[in-house]
Amino acid sequence: MQSHSESKRSPVEPDPSGTKPVDLDGQRNDEIWLSTEDVARRLKIRPKTLAAWAAARRGPRFARMGRYRRYRLADLLCWEQNQLDQGGGSSDSAGQSNSP
Repeated sequence: MQSHSESKRSPVEPDPSGTKPVDLDGQRNDEIWLSTEDVARRLKIRPKTLAAWAAARRGPRFARMGRYRRYRLADLLCWEQNQLDQGGGSSDSAGQSNSP
């Protein structure tokens, strides 16, 4: 049974050694594999869009396991951060302009 403080933790916690994030079950992110449907649901896109990205060598890194594509959570998190870093918009939540 989880204590009240444990139930408020995020699903990904830093590894006590400080090297790799782990989920609440103790698995490292590079050990967690997601299906195309899992990734599509997370990104809120259709699985066919993800398949098209894979065919065009866009989108998150994946591995072929038989006829299936599988995505490591660590790779997906890295790709998401890259998309955020390259995306438009402003990281300034107050909406202040940088011009004098």
